[in-house]
Amino acid sequence: AKISGIFKRRYALDEITDDNIRINKASRAVYKNEKKLEMTTKEFELLLLLMENKGRALSKEYIFEQVWGSDSFSEQQTLTVHIKWLRQKIEDAPKNPKKIVTVWGVGYKYESV
Repeated sequence: AKISGIFKRRYALDEITDDNIRINKASRAVYKNEKKLEMTTKEFELLLLLMENKGRALSKEYIFEQVWGSDSFSEQQTLTVHIKWLRQKIEDAPKNPKKIVTVWGVGYKYESV
């Protein structure tokens, strides 16, 4: 029982769950309704960052810095495109997002549904 408890706590740290979305950090896998989603590295990192900061509005600059890094040659418009792709994968209605919400004048936040 003690070992089982240790494993549960260990693996609980490796997973983030919200509603029907589950991220396993150890395997770098994302599941929606227990079905594995295909994610690019950047999509995974972006979703992980947003879910780890659930409910917090993150600036576009901060998100870009965390996911792409300061030495990236990409433009911030890349973030907008990746948010669109991510919404298409995890939202039930991507054109009316409930999970990845735009915070006008700031950036984005992940809302618990």
